[in-house]
Amino acid sequence: MSRKAKDQRPKYVYKLQLSQQVGWIIELKNNKLLLKAFTIRYQNKFKDFTGKSEDLQKLREHLKNKVTFSKISDFYEAQYNLGKGSSAKVIQIKEIGTESVILAAKAIDKNYLQRSEFGMQAFLNEVAILNFLSKQNSNSPFIKLYETFEGDHTYYLILDLLRGRTLAEEIDLLKQKKELLSLKSVKIIMQQLLEGVKILHENNIIHRDLKPDNIMFREQDQYNTLIIVDFGLSTFTDVSKYQFPKCGTPGYVAPEILNLIDRELKYDKVCDIFSCGCIFYKLLFGDSLFFGNTFNEVLIQNKKCNFILDGRDMDMISLEAQQLLKRMLTKNPAERITAKQALESDFFKNQITLSPQNIMKMFKTNNNTSNKNIFQPTADGQLSEAESPFQRIQNKLLNQMDFDADISENKSSFIQIKQLPQVKKPSCGKIEDSTLGSFYTKDPLNSFKKLKAISLKNLNESQDSKCNQQEIDQMQRISLFNRQKDN
Repeated sequence: MSRKAKDQRPKYVYKLQLSQQVGWIIELKNNKLLLKAFTIRYQNKFKDFTGKSEDLQKLREHLKNKVTFSKISDFYEAQYNLGKGSSAKVIQIKEIGTESVILAAKAIDKNYLQRSEFGMQAFLNEVAILNFLSKQNSNSPFIKLYETFEGDHTYYLILDLLRGRTLAEEIDLLKQKKELLSLKSVKIIMQQLLEGVKILHENNIIHRDLKPDNIMFREQDQYNTLIIVDFGLSTFTDVSKYQFPKCGTPGYVAPEILNLIDRELKYDKVCDIFSCGCIFYKLLFGDSLFFGNTFNEVLIQNKKCNFILDGRDMDMISLEAQQLLKRMLTKNPAERITAKQALESDFFKNQITLSPQNIMKMFKTNNNTSNKNIFQPTADGQLSEAESPFQRIQNKLLNQMDFDADISENKSSFIQIKQLPQVKKPSCGKIEDSTLGSFYTKDPLNSFKKLKAISLKNLNESQDSKCNQQEIDQMQRISLFNRQKDN
């Protein structure tokens, strides 16, 4: 900054980083907020710089999320609390001087971040990535970060107000009612999710913690308003090495992350596609791909990539969904599908050959029709090897109904079922290896950016100790996505 305009010899050199704080001198005139000056701390002294309100407003826009601002109460007024956790709370706020600008402020305890291992690093990392993504198309499925404020004990992230629930909450609500999402709704959700992941990967960003808890909806009961949140474990790929390379949420982590030996090596961004595959599976079946009664059991099943994608359960979904699911959950990352390839798959391009509605109609048909009439033999008297009896029922149904009309007339996004399909889970014993080392995960969304280091070696050696059992119980709650409400 110089005394005169266009002076090439600056008197003040001020580095733009989040550890720097800028204050504003304001005036509220005719219910309109005017900026009169800005203040910086320079060489242990506060310096004020005056200017025209419109020029200072442009400066404010330029500085957003490059530095923190002071006195959030000068710009926003709190309306009411939306949620509270052990380290943060979310508040609905209104911008002063406006009647309609309603946003959300996530208030984060600074002491909590400083006490947590890598907590501050995760916070700075998320702000950097959210700031980058906020410059994308306004229709992109990411929460927008407007600006960042800093108080004596709290950071405030000014974000879009999301009125919908998380995907985890949606799934839990449906499960309580013994309902599943329709395949049409699954398609809408997965298409938006993969579009978002595609944007991330095109910009060399890996999320590394994609799960139902980190997917929200801008509006309630509108699945076409999907938003990806929580970038505390995310990373840019163009760094020399990844911060906390082994991280994520057990049950949704790509096997190449869990089996990483050399922490200096970098894995590919298709690790996010495996996580998307786990989400896809849960949307289709209402159950998790990896099952366990404890955090350890879920983690070891995930690490070994123990799951089965064959059998009767897979016959309950369309062939296109089966093919896409298998390609997303390929264990070898070199053979795994990319987000772009997934979006070009037949599941999104073609008509769905079997929906949950049609499954129920098939069961109804099966109850009212004898097997002799349903299972027709081929010309040689044998069932076709290319078609299972289930597929033959499906083909018969599709010939009897106008599929497009069935979808367009369906006003419900889910179906009622008597019992959720049960997927066989491989059994899991005690963890016998300590190759995982330290693994970083986080509390649910409403408990901000808590990073937890878990030593599997220590857990195995003292499995029965009270301290480790408490740690396992805590991590189990995280892995099973129980969103704790701290009132």
